[in-house]
Amino acid sequence: MRLKVSSIVPLKRFEEAGVALPEALDFRFHEVLTEKEIVMVCEGADFLLTPAAYPPITSRIIESIPTVRMIQTTGTGYNRIDIESAARMGIPVANIPGRNVTTVAEFALALLIALQRHVMVSDREIKAGGYTRARERFFQSGTREVSESRIGVIGFGGIGRRMAQLALSLGASVSYYDVERAPEKIENDLGVAFRPLDELLKSCDVISLHLPLTERTRGMIGSRELRLMPAGALLINTSRGEVVDQNALTEALESGHLGGAALDTVYPEPLPAEDPLLQMSPAARDRLLLTPHIAGMTRGAMHRMLTDALGNLLRAASGEPPEHVVNGVLKLRERVFE
Repeated sequence: MRLKVSSIVPLKRFEEAGVALPEALDFRFHEVLTEKEIVMVCEGADFLLTPAAYPPITSRIIESIPTVRMIQTTGTGYNRIDIESAARMGIPVANIPGRNVTTVAEFALALLIALQRHVMVSDREIKAGGYTRARERFFQSGTREVSESRIGVIGFGGIGRRMAQLALSLGASVSYYDVERAPEKIENDLGVAFRPLDELLKSCDVISLHLPLTERTRGMIGSRELRLMPAGALLINTSRGEVVDQNALTEALESGHLGGAALDTVYPEPLPAEDPLLQMSPAARDRLLLTPHIAGMTRGAMHRMLTDALGNLLRAASGEPPEHVVNGVLKLRERVFE
């Protein structure tokens, strides 16, 4: 009998990425978001396949899906899953790390260039009939090249290091901060310098965030940290929205202290209409660029992530230990027969 997979990753994502479903597993696709809906679609399922970003897989869900033997994400992040509850219930949670490193780093660099060159403001002005006005604003703003930037990378894992490589290839000066300093050889090979966090914030005119969401990183960039950044500095976040205090960011953009911010991730996702980031003055809005959590979502990256996720499900279904388990449970929960 084929094991059942309840996927809240839509079928169209597999089709768009050109990924074929293995015949050895019985897939059921559901586009659901609420706790109640997720519990319902998991009835009788052996595996739950879920996006990394949303919806959250809460303790209430995990305690209400007795047949599910393993939870597999299709991305690197797993902060939306209550991995402690899953561990208590004997359910392994596995992710797919490292398959979109270059994809996210490229996007972060693209966001930086878009801010530096005022791409979104120029586009809006021209579409409103203000071609000449757009050119004048561009020249008055004193735009920079990447090569003129002092870029600080916070979080020096795979994506942070790739971001550093790309920026260095364009002539930027790059330094970094991480809770664990990289080996000296990596620093020397890349040509980057380690700086303590406060020093990094004070000395860089671009800060790019590449952090996992943990209790230590939640709210890591708040009012104090934003004030440490030089006037006119830029903030790029392609990690997790909760890393940045969005109220403090709103104030920094409204005051003009920050020259701009580009956020691919926010909290919550999606932002409610009344969120302060969406209620800013026109001038502050011109300094903010928002994208809908798509930094890692190229076709190539999706193909790699979905293929590896399916491979891990097949591995587990065949009796082998699943790979990339993040909650310490290294074998499937015992099967429940209905």
